[in-house]
Amino acid sequence: MKAWLKISLVVLLAGSIGALIAQVVFWRKLRDPLNGPLCFDVPCPHYIARMAAIESVIAQHSSRPLYLAIGDSITEFAELGSICGREPINAGIGWATSETFQMHGARLAAMLKPDFIVVALGTNDATRGKADFREHMTALLLSLKDYPVVLVPIPGGPGVTNAAEYNETLKQIGPLAQPITAFESTDDGVHVAPSAYPMWKQSIRIAAERLVCPN
Repeated sequence: MKAWLKISLVVLLAGSIGALIAQVVFWRKLRDPLNGPLCFDVPCPHYIARMAAIESVIAQHSSRPLYLAIGDSITEFAELGSICGREPINAGIGWATSETFQMHGARLAAMLKPDFIVVALGTNDATRGKADFREHMTALLLSLKDYPVVLVPIPGGPGVTNAAEYNETLKQIGPLAQPITAFESTDDGVHVAPSAYPMWKQSIRIAAERLVCPN
């Protein structure tokens, strides 16, 4: 076989292998977005799109009384209702952790100036085993000290086996809504099933009425 033909075959084979590796990496990132670049613990494409949407909604708000709900995908997926006559601004961001909102919670609150804030974070901290959860949550609540705040416990579920540990940390930090137990989760064992959302939202409403609702 001529030398130039051997070289061509090697180059062609190398190119094919390179393309195959690129496809494997692409599909791996598609299946697990956390393998890609992160912005404040959130996959960058989702963070950029979601934060832009939240800021736009805040900019459109009227003078009516409002409350701010910050959290992860459990909050983002929720159809939040009024509490104490205050309408919600849903600032949930899928994949978010306590660190995400340690950086952005106070900024969003300053933009909105809500009557109170609901903080529903910790599920992603728990599933990722983040050891700095207490540090970030304490810093977040300190940054929100000018607003009444109610904390929402991690719902738990088969995919969040260490939820009790993280909920104990939340209990030591601030006013806590009643944990919900024996609820239905989705197939991943992490997210709240649609049928369980009324229970989750009711626990928040009851806690807010007791702890933070304006007179």
